Amino acid sequence: MKEVKNYTEATPEEVHNWQNGEDFFMTGDFDVMKMFVVIPAIVQIGAFGMMLAVFWLNSIWFWLLKHLRL
Repeated sequence: MKEVKNYTEATPEEVHNWQNGEDFFMTGDFDVMKMFVVIPAIVQIGAFGMMLAVFWLNSIWFWLLKHLRL
């Protein structure tokens, strides 16, 4: 069976560029705490807040349905 390569090999210059500034994660010029802890925590808190908002809207909606007999 013949091997199929759908990519081109990187040149040594491209590898050097990736390791020294072109690739954001490869260079490590970011705060790990912000990227992998704070941002997901904010997303999770936002999702929880939206869930509570839907609970509140449902309680209003079902109260209206019960008392107005729609």
